[in-house]
Amino acid sequence: MVEVLIVEDDVDLRKILEFSLERAGYKTVQAGSAEAGLELVSDRTRLILLDVMLPGMSGYEFASVLREKGYKTPVIFLTARSSEEDLLSGFASGGDDYMGKPFSTAELLARIGAVLKRSTPGCSGSVSCGPLTIDLDMEKVFLDGAEVLFSRKEYEILTFLIQHQGTLFTRSQIIKALWLDAPYVIDRTVDVHIAHIRSKLDVHKGLLISRVGFGYGLKYEA
Repeated sequence: MVEVLIVEDDVDLRKILEFSLERAGYKTVQAGSAEAGLELVSDRTRLILLDVMLPGMSGYEFASVLREKGYKTPVIFLTARSSEEDLLSGFASGGDDYMGKPFSTAELLARIGAVLKRSTPGCSGSVSCGPLTIDLDMEKVFLDGAEVLFSRKEYEILTFLIQHQGTLFTRSQIIKALWLDAPYVIDRTVDVHIAHIRSKLDVHKGLLISRVGFGYGLKYEA
């Protein structure tokens, strides 16, 4: 049974989410704060529903700490804040999707299903591009043999590009391939993730190529 962690300080909403998800066949674990939620995250956690405006540590801070700890668990933010700046902050902190309040449980369940599907690779083995290697089974990224941590969405973008290395993809093509039914995702969202990937590639950032008007890609030139 798929385990979903719900981190929401609104008790009534938390109960509604618990009821709706368990009725749909999910197992739920709940927390009323980010601090309590971090204590409940484990290897069994397949997805996290995360409120942004929490007492104490915010949802964005929770997501950042989660990624720093090495967890790639998909995160769906729940919030009444839906400005472009808020969306970019959510994705920059490691979020995978964004649900604006109020929302229907039917839409939420559809989003959960889509995110879980995207986070479950349909391929196995490993693929390389020069010093960069991605283990598709373990979902780990290595540079010169050393593991480098990436957020879930960064990992998905990097995997997509390395599986099509040498080909340039526009922002729109990347969004269509990796975000599917998320109409709010904008070009700048892709740029934010690409900037983070480039930074983590460090001395090998030259592997990530970009051409104005053509898009992004991965290519190794010895």
